[in-house]
Amino acid sequence: MNTFVNRRMCRLAAFTLIELLVVIAIIAVLAAILFPVFAQAREKARAISCLSNGKQIGTALMLYLQDYDEKYPQEHPSTTNPLVEDNTAQLEAEDYGSPFDKILPYVGSKDGANTQLYICPSDPDPHGKSLLDSQGNCIGSNPLAPPPGPLCSVMLNAYYLFGATLAQITAPSQSIYISERKDSFCDVHYHPWLQETEMPASADDKTNPVSIADRRHTMGSNYVYSDGHARWQRFEKTRLPFDGHSFYGEHQAF
Repeated sequence: MNTFVNRRMCRLAAFTLIELLVVIAIIAVLAAILFPVFAQAREKARAISCLSNGKQIGTALMLYLQDYDEKYPQEHPSTTNPLVEDNTAQLEAEDYGSPFDKILPYVGSKDGANTQLYICPSDPDPHGKSLLDSQGNCIGSNPLAPPPGPLCSVMLNAYYLFGATLAQITAPSQSIYISERKDSFCDVHYHPWLQETEMPASADDKTNPVSIADRRHTMGSNYVYSDGHARWQRFEKTRLPFDGHSFYGEHQAF
């Protein structure tokens, strides 16, 4: 009698093949729904971390401006019209030192090549190792040449490298100082006047802009502005012309 009861209880406790398949199907559906949500949450966290770095950079920049008579860190000889006088990057042969390094003391760091402040967690190649040959030259450059400093996740708007002052910037809250570097762009600066911030020709145009990681964070990117604030923005909006900035929108400093 006990044996009969035990066998019957075993049959009642067992799953049929159909029940198992239904359970597996439900788990698969839930996974398909939840995994993208988890991925988006992880990317959102990385984007927030990247934006936090931008805010620290902006704060350090403002402290630097206070100490240096509202003059942005200068890297090359002075000009008030880089669009004309640096139209082939001819002013950049003379180098006064990296602005990245110059603002580091204001965040308690000394080595711009290694600080995490300039690294975005969403950047697949933050140091541009895939862009450099064994001698440190930019692959495909003609003639072969190294970038003008260690590559990182962000890059400086070259408008500010030629002795620019805060008084020159007519709309500092709409003038971008730092953008995120596209992982295929081998430079630490970007030059709007050298067609490096051109608008995509269509939705399928993955080439433009050649310099900026315009869709790194949910179809947008993080930017640091010349008044020290940082925010996420769609690239298309940053390129909209406005009064006094008719050429390159927010990438045109003056």
